[in-house]
Amino acid sequence: MTSKSITTAVSSGGKKTLGDLGKGIKKLHADYDKQLKNAKTKARLRQVFQKHRRDHQNMLKKHLKAEEMTIKKLGQILDQEG
Repeated sequence: MTSKSITTAVSSGGKKTLGDLGKGIKKLHADYDKQLKNAKTKARLRQVFQKHRRDHQNMLKKHLKAEEMTIKKLGQILDQEG
């Protein structure tokens, strides 16, 4: 049986960060598409891709950090209940 506090911690933490991630990725890809269309050389295409990859990695790091915080909260709740 799950407690109300566990359900709240999971639903509020996970959905918020997942929604933020989706919005961020959409914006990231819109900017990426724009930059690809304006690239005139292979070197510039490669540079745009490398920046895009770094941006994705940074965004994922932030998302996973938020998920880690949710897990820590859940652990604290379980410790209090147990």
